[in-house]
Amino acid sequence: MPTHPVDGVGLIAQPVEQRTFNLWVDSSSLSGSTTKKSAKLWFKQGKSRATDFQMIYGCRMEVTYEGVIGKPELQINIHEVLAGALQAQRILITGAGGSIGSKIAATVAKFSNLELLATDRDENRLHSLSLNILGTALFDSTQYRILDVRDSTGVEKIINEFKPTMVIHAAALKHLAILEMQPREAYLTNFLGTGNVLTSAAKNNVTRFLNISTDKAANPISILGKTKYMAEILTTDFRRKGFDHFTSVRFGNVFNSKGSVIETFTHQIKEGLPVSLTDPEVSRFFLKIEEAANLSLLAVMLNEGDVHIIDMGKPIKIMEVINKLMEILDKESEIVIVGLRKGEKIQEELWSNEEIVFQTKEKGVKALNLVFNERTTIDHSENPLTDQEAITEIERFLRRSKVGM
Repeated sequence: MPTHPVDGVGLIAQPVEQRTFNLWVDSSSLSGSTTKKSAKLWFKQGKSRATDFQMIYGCRMEVTYEGVIGKPELQINIHEVLAGALQAQRILITGAGGSIGSKIAATVAKFSNLELLATDRDENRLHSLSLNILGTALFDSTQYRILDVRDSTGVEKIINEFKPTMVIHAAALKHLAILEMQPREAYLTNFLGTGNVLTSAAKNNVTRFLNISTDKAANPISILGKTKYMAEILTTDFRRKGFDHFTSVRFGNVFNSKGSVIETFTHQIKEGLPVSLTDPEVSRFFLKIEEAANLSLLAVMLNEGDVHIIDMGKPIKIMEVINKLMEILDKESEIVIVGLRKGEKIQEELWSNEEIVFQTKEKGVKALNLVFNERTTIDHSENPLTDQEAITEIERFLRRSKVGM
């Protein structure tokens, strides 16, 4: 039987008929020794299981978007689309240490003939971002700055000094359950923080502005959704007052992003813990983090409406996601139905009935125009002292923004 040299232990294979192969495995990366060891690897015909891959040093199948969600990635040559558009731009990214912000920063950093300023309130995330992009984290570059968007003075200082031509606003609080308990935090970051960045961007003649939103802003019932919808209205208010390249983008769950359900379920299954599911029928939209980043950049250049919506296909039942993860990880966990929590929906929406939706020139991206009372004076300077005051301000804003009020 033939033998084949194999470096390391990362193996990928498709199911084949039952056969046995002799493999030489270089174990130096694991043990520090250069000794090569012989081992056998086998595959069963039909449905493969993770155990088929674990006979050498506990090799495991990787949890991937394609393997769990099974939806093909949108094919857009983003570099071809953006190469000319981003030339000579000065791009500021807020929340650049987060999942979406960091991927956008890494994408932008690949282009030459532009300047990038990545900001985040978390210095550790900036450290990781610098290490990823530059290969060092000395913080001797002016590309990375600590910034809390709640701090209007700090926002104005950085924007005035850097003088960006484009702002990508990814800074936000995004965990639904904790924001239901702390609505003031959501109000301060998602609403007032967005207002601070918009105001400074307009004052300093920023040409393009992208507010990264969420599908929870469509017909919002949660504090998260409501404050993100308010941020969309703020952005659109600036757009309709002459800053016509200020726009937003909505999308759903970013697969395996920091703090995502995929990360949570994977941990629970690996540790043999019960998996918490709100409802057997609950479903969500998913997309790859690369899709989210690329299509966000595409949306800011398209600028065809108040809000852009990424095509995420059909919503996926979360029960199916959990079962697929158990299959991939080859571990069983008890699924505990805990019931919908305050602010949660069985299925998310992408737009409301009042919003005017249309197809853009780019496949995979729709746009819509918001409908709200434009005669209402939009005040984003109120700083509530308590959670109840924040809830009052949120409801007051949404009530006054309705057409006919």
